[in-house]
Amino acid sequence: MQYLGTNEAMPAKKGTYKGYKYFIIPSLFGALNGYAELPKSWKDGDEDELTVHGGITFKGYVRDEASKVKVIGFDTLHAFDDQGTRDLKSIEKECKYMIDEMIEVMED
Repeated sequence: MQYLGTNEAMPAKKGTYKGYKYFIIPSLFGALNGYAELPKSWKDGDEDELTVHGGITFKGYVRDEASKVKVIGFDTLHAFDDQGTRDLKSIEKECKYMIDEMIEVMED
């Protein structure tokens, strides 16, 4: 996947899990999207191995105060999404799952 630029929107929530930052950012349409910091050793294309919610739909950067963080992310505007997959708690859980998957891919 090509890098898509920088998401400059203000996160609804950000945190750290297993040493990696994650961000939950509202889209222009009001849905929440999840992003996870890419490890420095990440190889382009490895994101295709992840089974995160709806697949990876973003690869680029998010603004974290004065700096940019390289991330991959997913959205929640799929036909199968509902309120149960679009709330803050569900998105945060999926961000942590994405980080777990990234760690697994790097260990293989």
